[in-house]
Amino acid sequence: MIIPDSLYGPATANDIGAVARLARQGFGLPREIFDRYAALFGTDTIRCLRRDGAAPLSACAAWWRMDQWFGGRPVPSQGVAMVAVDPAARGTGAGSSLMRSLLAEGRAAGAAVSVLHPSTLPFYRRLGFGRGGVSCDWSAAPAALAGARRDAGLEGTVVPADPLDAAPLARLRQALLATGNGLPERNEALWTLALCPDGEPSDLFLLGGPDGSPEGYVAVAPPKDQRLIVADLCTPTARSTRLALRVLAGYRAQVDRIAWRGGPDDPLALLAEDVGVRMDGREEWLVRVLDVERALATRGYPTDAKDSIAFEINDSLFSENCRCFHLQVEDGFGVIASPTRDETPVATLGIAAFSSLFSGHASARALRQTGMLHGEDAAAKRLDRLFGGARPWMPDRF
Repeated sequence: MIIPDSLYGPATANDIGAVARLARQGFGLPREIFDRYAALFGTDTIRCLRRDGAAPLSACAAWWRMDQWFGGRPVPSQGVAMVAVDPAARGTGAGSSLMRSLLAEGRAAGAAVSVLHPSTLPFYRRLGFGRGGVSCDWSAAPAALAGARRDAGLEGTVVPADPLDAAPLARLRQALLATGNGLPERNEALWTLALCPDGEPSDLFLLGGPDGSPEGYVAVAPPKDQRLIVADLCTPTARSTRLALRVLAGYRAQVDRIAWRGGPDDPLALLAEDVGVRMDGREEWLVRVLDVERALATRGYPTDAKDSIAFEINDSLFSENCRCFHLQVEDGFGVIASPTRDETPVATLGIAAFSSLFSGHASARALRQTGMLHGEDAAAKRLDRLFGGARPWMPDRF
């Protein structure tokens, strides 16, 4: 049940101190870090839940609109962060009430999906979130990234650039958005966190062809404690990937280990010429489809796929999502057709399972195998044909 508007709403200037306290209690977030995030995203993104409409606050969260790419097209998304509940209000349903109202607000504002990095899974599963994709922490010894044979005949340019100017980087990143799944179209706040993760600008290098035209970029923090941290990376071409490896391997006299964040099919790991590359961590982020019809209509699909398929969704939070959807796909686009009276869905699934299918993180066959999708194997194959693709990942953490 969504709580009355009088109990849920935007934070006021007088609330910021209490919100900072909840963030410290929930995440150990120092006040100076909270103030930085609040300045980047804006205090207008913060939502609060009050006890009986008055102070003190029971819970808080932040959300903002952004586009997240699936199937080669942008899907309107609600980014969610800093979901925190007062320790005295835990177990009272305050967190669930806050999130239900926040999701409803995002849906009303036009978001088709909601995305977040969870601190716990059961709580968000009950709200309809499913596993959406991964963020992988990779590392390697510099020698593993060096490759004289690989770089033989490689022609290209490496040019230092201004890390405070993200406009040219956003243009280069479009190629990754169009071919990947799950990557967000960064706003100014996300760009700042990517290029200045600790508040200080990274060293940025544009990676280009012989004529100097940039094809990608790599940003690194200054070496520290024999370790080099890659702050951000965009290598959509073979040449830019090889140039990035050359840049990173050049630090071998200064560091013992190079660390970066990427996806499961990371190009640097694939091109490494020696052993020593390892995945140090793998985190899953969650996605929740808020508006099934809008999500299906904005997502992209394989351009060589043509199908017309009906499936039924169950959603305990939004009744508008509880029905049979007839999806018609052709030339990479999907439309929702009006179902006929005698139409029988070939598959049935809950909103959390559908969210994982929508992002491409879970296949219909896997969902069917675990009992999260009900239908014949032939239906699962058809759904996988439409929703399969690059494995979804996202380097941005919020």
